[in-house]
Amino acid sequence: MNIAEFEIGSQAYVIAEIGFNHEGKLDLAIEMIEAAAAAGANAVKFQTYHANQLVLDSVAHFDVIRHGELDRDAHVTLANRARELGVHFLSTPYDTGSVDMLDELGSPAFKIASMDLTNLPLLRHVASKGKPVIVSTGMATDGEINEALEALAEGGCHDVVLLHCISKYPTDPKDVHLRSMTWMAEEFGTHVGWSDHVLGNDVVLGAIALGACVIEKHFTTDKSLPGPDHAMSQDPEELASMVRGIRVIEAALGSACVDESRPDRAESRLYRRGLFASGPIAKGTVITDAMVSCVRPEAQLAPWQRALVVGEVAQVDIEKNQELNLDLVGQGSPS
Repeated sequence: MNIAEFEIGSQAYVIAEIGFNHEGKLDLAIEMIEAAAAAGANAVKFQTYHANQLVLDSVAHFDVIRHGELDRDAHVTLANRARELGVHFLSTPYDTGSVDMLDELGSPAFKIASMDLTNLPLLRHVASKGKPVIVSTGMATDGEINEALEALAEGGCHDVVLLHCISKYPTDPKDVHLRSMTWMAEEFGTHVGWSDHVLGNDVVLGAIALGACVIEKHFTTDKSLPGPDHAMSQDPEELASMVRGIRVIEAALGSACVDESRPDRAESRLYRRGLFASGPIAKGTVITDAMVSCVRPEAQLAPWQRALVVGEVAQVDIEKNQELNLDLVGQGSPS
């Protein structure tokens, strides 16, 4: 599965979730794209909607939502700036018209918010565009996730990443249950990732260790800005630190190598023990346990082969600290 040129699973795909932290201000949105790109994000993600199609105008946070709206021209400007900086421009569409616009603008994938996992008509419309889909699973049951995947498949989409997500802001680590992510991979046979609402980077790194191939994290350039998401979002320094940590964990995971290919195999010569003469042994001497030292470095005879030496007869004069081998000892009486 690829998102544009990025092969999902080759390394973690890091999404800086700007959402509506820009508060509808184009200059601030551009600043956030630039900061996220500099911090090492693979993609920046916005939200594409019409407030009156998303929430009742009588709801308390309607004005906050409305102020975060971006028109088509703003989307074009932001997509172009992201492209110039080498990061993907993604957005979460909340209606079919927004899906169509993002598709026309060349968005390489779609992101479905947890709230719309059960919006099956929207999922089918997204799927019809023939692009990969990233789906957050906050609040979802296994049955709802399965229905969402079926709707995407009906629309022709099989390139799906499921993001384990807890829709609490912020999320307490004890509520995360990261093993749900690996369960989803086994249960649904999809790529999986983690949409993180926990303060700090600890849980993100745990998700990487458990196999997350996509990480989504809220992002802002200034935590003190007004708005509901800034305080729980990462600033540029924190995002850069998270990306560095992710890459370290990925490098450390490597691959399984408990055979001759393991990178420390050559160190066995230095760190393992072998059998050596603890002092001079004259030819013809019956070798006792006290005459054999089991010390570093590794030798022809390993510690477990001590019984092959003790009680045997030295066939030649053996010097102190000489490495023992079966050619130096033999059965029977001295010659």
